[in-house]
Amino acid sequence: MFHAVRSRRRLLAVVGLTLLPWPAVWLGMYRLDSLWETFFLYHGVCLLPAIIWGRRLWRDAWRWPTLGQWLALLAGVVVALPLFRIGYAWIGATVMDAHDLRAVVTERGFAARELLPLGIYFVPVNATLEELFWRGVVLNELRGVDEAAFTFGAVWTAATFAAWHWLVLRLLLRPGWAEATVLGILLAGVFLSWLYRRTRSIVVPILWHGLVFDLALIVVFAAVLKAA
Repeated sequence: MFHAVRSRRRLLAVVGLTLLPWPAVWLGMYRLDSLWETFFLYHGVCLLPAIIWGRRLWRDAWRWPTLGQWLALLAGVVVALPLFRIGYAWIGATVMDAHDLRAVVTERGFAARELLPLGIYFVPVNATLEELFWRGVVLNELRGVDEAAFTFGAVWTAATFAAWHWLVLRLLLRPGWAEATVLGILLAGVFLSWLYRRTRSIVVPILWHGLVFDLALIVVFAAVLKAA
């Protein structure tokens, strides 16, 4: 009975942790009007304490990719970065207004000269903290290693990982595109969860997250700032 109550409380705690990005990002982007403070609230207040608290869930999965996994990652980078850049050139003006986007981030303390520091921070740090939190802690806590792909834990992790991005995307993209992008992030979350379970290495999804998805965002962001 004691163990059942403790497990239920731990489950509720983990589910609650997945909802914390909503108030953190809302406070940072809508009240403090600061991109950097938003990063602090999301990374430092929401993710890092939970990663440390749940480190037993992911530390055994901290293993480097095999040669085949490195080659697959390289192929992903080579394909994804040009596709994102071409996609922006093709439909970027439909998805976003470059001048409005630059105004939104400028109003929140970001200057174009900070793009390189942002990339140096965002690509490795955001990818590492997000994967350790969403896959390493939340997915592991809500779903056993050998369970089927589509369980409550897997679906909840992907959905809550994607959903909070809407708070940011609605400020940056034209109406309707924020919701479409959230769906794309949800699919990316499903892929990263699958990758983690497939390889049994948390490092593999970290590398894909950083070098394929987050680096692509920095490349597109650079193009937006240039266009503005």
